[in-house]
Amino acid sequence: MEQYQICYIGGEGEIIEKKSRFIAHIVPIDEEQDAITFIEKIRKQYWDARHNCYAYITKDGKVLRFSDDGEPSQTA
Repeated sequence: MEQYQICYIGGEGEIIEKKSRFIAHIVPIDEEQDAITFIEKIRKQYWDARHNCYAYITKDGKVLRFSDDGEPSQTA
């Protein structure tokens, strides 16, 4: 199995690139429902965002999901 770093506390970062605003969040999750709940919260918070990309892996490593939410190829 591949090695992953574990997130113990949450965080947020933001950059502006070519007039586009990119906001990143990281939160620890134990199970998939934790990730789904957080993604729904972010989609409500940033309801006007063109794309909400995400990636997550559960602590036990059994569930890994990601989405580029329709971002153009090689941009997300």
